[in-house]
Amino acid sequence: MLCAQLKRTLLVSTPRSLTGAGLSRRKFGSNTPGIQMPLVPVLRPTLWALAATATILIGCATYDVRRDIQAAKRRGLFRNETINSYDDLEEASRHRGRVRNAGVHSSPSSKWFPSGQIETVLADYTDAEKFTLGAVALNIGLVGASSLAPGAFMQHFSHIPLFSPNYTLLTASFGHSGLFHAAINAFALLQFAPKVAQSSIFQGNGSHFAAFYLSTGIFSWLGHHLATTLPSRTYRFSRFGPGLGASGVVMAMVGAWGTLYPEGEIGIMFLPGSYSARDMLTAMVLFETFGLFIGIPYIRFAHGAHLAGLAAGTAYVYFDGKKHIWNPTRRSVFYLMKRLKMV
Repeated sequence: MLCAQLKRTLLVSTPRSLTGAGLSRRKFGSNTPGIQMPLVPVLRPTLWALAATATILIGCATYDVRRDIQAAKRRGLFRNETINSYDDLEEASRHRGRVRNAGVHSSPSSKWFPSGQIETVLADYTDAEKFTLGAVALNIGLVGASSLAPGAFMQHFSHIPLFSPNYTLLTASFGHSGLFHAAINAFALLQFAPKVAQSSIFQGNGSHFAAFYLSTGIFSWLGHHLATTLPSRTYRFSRFGPGLGASGVVMAMVGAWGTLYPEGEIGIMFLPGSYSARDMLTAMVLFETFGLFIGIPYIRFAHGAHLAGLAAGTAYVYFDGKKHIWNPTRRSVFYLMKRLKMV
């Protein structure tokens, strides 16, 4: 079906007469006379991305508030199990995100089962770190699953700006072209995500970190989608091809980490020495921008997704997303739950 759509798109009209035209001397990547590039949809994917990120944010905040309420009631912190205000709930649960689950151990009867063993291994990890490990495991697992049905995998876990449904803006962050691709992104995630998760922005809160991870994945692939409409030399042809991978999320983690620790040192595989986070972020922005508008021979990166991920991660930390987005969402969700008598 995808091939049929691509063929129909490429069968565009050609000039009626080429008499005296001769060989084209237009620069590489310029528009061919008489052939019009098919238009990439802009409004619907953008609206879907905004709606999806809002849904993810509200859903994660609802789950987080619900967990805090249940934990507070189990500890008997409120009389008659009634929580009067959101500030009272915050006071009772302010340490939950920072405290590791060191006291949580599997029961003797379950330690021989896989679930009990996994619980024991992950007992000393925060919820955010558990989410990171789960995302990495899912990414690698999907590489194996893709060999069973490669056509269906590419249809649902890659994003083609011209053809793909909007939900692939999310699912493309979990698809990878092969084990090496997934391993590189997994290695980068495990280097940066735990440090970002333990920062003052997230404090180990798994729900908050999950919302950030999924939202930056959507915005990074939306950035790739919109970048194919720009007057670039070669990148606009990416509208015809599939894009997939967690590199946009990785870039968001790098941007967040670099903003949190601008004087931190970072090393890059295959390059000697280490560099400050501030200098590395500047170099990455220049590299990705050059690749987007000019193009780099033999390198086919999703430069639009990388730039969008860097921007999303940097902006969330720089403008204190916890204070201006996450906490207000939790407060609104709490009072909505209270109005619906769910508290």
